[in-house]
Amino acid sequence: MRKNYLLFFVCSILASSLLAQTPRPRVQQGPRYLLVLEDARLDVGVKMTSVFALDDRAPLSANPHFQAMWNLVKLGASLEALLQGTSEPMADLEMGEEFGQNGYNKTVPTFFLSLGFGETSDLKMQQQFVELAISPGYFAEGGRGTNLHLDYRFNFLKTEYGAGGGSLARPFDYEAYVGLRTGFDWSFQRSESEAGFFQFLNNELERIALENEFTATQLIALEQLADDSKVLLPEDVGGRAFHIGPIAGVRLSKQLFSHARLFATGQFFYDLMDLSSGRSGEENQRSQHHAALHLGLEFAIGGEGRRASTKFY
Repeated sequence: MRKNYLLFFVCSILASSLLAQTPRPRVQQGPRYLLVLEDARLDVGVKMTSVFALDDRAPLSANPHFQAMWNLVKLGASLEALLQGTSEPMADLEMGEEFGQNGYNKTVPTFFLSLGFGETSDLKMQQQFVELAISPGYFAEGGRGTNLHLDYRFNFLKTEYGAGGGSLARPFDYEAYVGLRTGFDWSFQRSESEAGFFQFLNNELERIALENEFTATQLIALEQLADDSKVLLPEDVGGRAFHIGPIAGVRLSKQLFSHARLFATGQFFYDLMDLSSGRSGEENQRSQHHAALHLGLEFAIGGEGRRASTKFY
């Protein structure tokens, strides 16, 4: 009997020792996220984007339809000149003349996914961001077209205290950044009738009529020919689809609760594609230099916090 008690006592000690060494679940601290990230933050959100064109003009050489239209008008003027006993009355148009305002000044909703990284503390604002955004096209009328772009931002100035509890006593957090944007814009709209080209063309016709002593009837015939030749212009014109270039801006934000943040941003974009010559025959290459104002709400779905799975020591 004593041996049984002694065996039981020894077994109890061994069992206690094994239990003491058994891995136990680690209790995770912090907020819960759909994705748990190390030294990073993932946000999804929506913002209203107001876009203001800084330079949306295009030279006549960017649109081959203008050249075809001018050739038709020039032919008509040459025929009228032959009746007057004159030849070659019209010089070629200055194809470097720029006309524009095809109008992408508008406000569109933008949905985005943003990944912030570069800061080891989850209490502080991240140093760098990569953002994927999609919205209706900037040039589209009637909701047609899509604008898709990818931004990289680097904060050279930002709130240095903890952007969580450390910012409760302050009205907002601030960021100043530079970066790069690349993307596509699949959207077009017609606006050449308001771009100033036709007024320029009519002025040229009046000058040539005066120099060649055309009659009023001949001038009216030429102006009617110019008006009829508008059929050569495409129904839809717009901006260059691909765009890439630097961005710079400032951002003010306010933490609403642990996962949500309200923000306002002012940003400038310079389209480097405006410096390229483009392809032969490409229609209405227009830069997309613009300033934009954003007002939106983002919700954190990833960050440092509680894990969905159990982690052991």
